[in-house]
Amino acid sequence: MNSRDTQDVILRLLADGPLRTAAIQGQAGGDPDVAFVLARVDAPALDRFGRFLCRHFYRERVLHFFKYSRALFSLTGRAPDAVLKTPEFNALLPQLVMGELDSARKVLALLETHLLGNADSIRAAVPYWDDLVRYQGLFFLTDALPTDNTVVAGARFPARAPTAAILELAWDLPPVLPQLVKPFERLPLASRQATRLLFARSAEGEVSVLRCTDVLRDLLVGMTGEQDPRELARPLGLDTASLEKTMQRLEQLGAVISQGSFSASHRGSEVSPAATPPGR
Repeated sequence: MNSRDTQDVILRLLADGPLRTAAIQGQAGGDPDVAFVLARVDAPALDRFGRFLCRHFYRERVLHFFKYSRALFSLTGRAPDAVLKTPEFNALLPQLVMGELDSARKVLALLETHLLGNADSIRAAVPYWDDLVRYQGLFFLTDALPTDNTVVAGARFPARAPTAAILELAWDLPPVLPQLVKPFERLPLASRQATRLLFARSAEGEVSVLRCTDVLRDLLVGMTGEQDPRELARPLGLDTASLEKTMQRLEQLGAVISQGSFSASHRGSEVSPAATPPGR
């Protein structure tokens, strides 16, 4: 192995908890590269450093994506990043792969238990607390690298991306989110109004959130890659021009993926203005 190959294996071991644990226990499946590297490093130190990096990785993401919950600590007494110092998270560390979606789900489950468990007094102080946690949680998940961001094999038409998700809320959170991270004397109040949001992750890793109408929801739900979007649009009352603009925007946001660009054959179409992600 050359030095570059060795570095790649070390990075894999640091980022991949299950691989690192299996390798240290001599159960790496006979991978000669892993065995070569492990024989030349301090295995306990490698494990400690891998755990340290993993904790730091998720701390940065929790602080960023759960900043609203953290800003309300004086009212709730619950800091989201506190979960990273618990025995439950320590026990989870060997199972985590940094940047992997299933690992993000495991961390989110701990966060939700920490923030939502026995939280009646918090809900009395912050009526939209549950929705706020769900909003931040979906942001946290959408940021994670997808396990598969390719079109379903054999798909002929554009399909909804695995990283596109729709969230139904009981409170209209977007207008109140910017106020939560500013000094306030009284809790900023959200309107008790059903709100639907679309989360999408672009190819560049940018997560966007925009309001999702009934028509947009139905269009996305129907986009499995097996049907032409034009056929889906007709019963929804979308004309050709509106569909073209919508598809272009969805492709830009990463909410729709396809073998080729749906909008490539509609170069004369006007692209709708970029939606402003609420509360980013």
